[in-house]
Amino acid sequence: MMAWRNRLELVLHPVRLRLILELAKGERTVDDLHAAIPQVSRPTLYRHLKRLEAGGLVRVTGQRAVRGTVEKSYALVPEHLTLDQATIARLSREEHLEFFVTFLNSLLGDYARYLAARTTPDLQADGVGFHQHVFYLNEAEFQEFVRALNQALLPFAQNQAAPGRIPRLFATILMPLEITSHSEIALGGEKDPHEDHHRTSDENL
Repeated sequence: MMAWRNRLELVLHPVRLRLILELAKGERTVDDLHAAIPQVSRPTLYRHLKRLEAGGLVRVTGQRAVRGTVEKSYALVPEHLTLDQATIARLSREEHLEFFVTFLNSLLGDYARYLAARTTPDLQADGVGFHQHVFYLNEAEFQEFVRALNQALLPFAQNQAAPGRIPRLFATILMPLEITSHSEIALGGEKDPHEDHHRTSDENL
């Protein structure tokens, strides 16, 4: 089996994907990971960490003696998590869809955990919102849009964890929309394209 297919199979698992997302924040011990993912038992975490380590996606960065046992710290191996264009070109439609479904399931899990942690979720106070917009862009306008978005996000993406800073998930989905007519995207009536896309009222739900 080819190395790239092994990597796909390693990543396309809900527990391992959660581990990868947690390790993307920095080095973590099993205690740290279990605190972040308490619904997964320690033996299961160890088992999946060993799978990721054997696959070259995670490495041990240190270890220390704690209460008669050895506590290891883990970190991602970023270069092994990146699929190059040649690898992406080899994916079948089914594999592309599998990746996308895994991504959506991960978002669904994060949102479920957000709701479960609050007796009465307050989307406005918590800064929660989700939305969809359709932009009509030619290629030059699209490239300008991507550059502007990256420039807006970059200063904040470089922030490190610190007291008072709440980790906030910002996920994007960007793709051409297959439509047959304008009416298909206007079923809800006319919409101002400049409307604030961070609305957090019940109309987002």
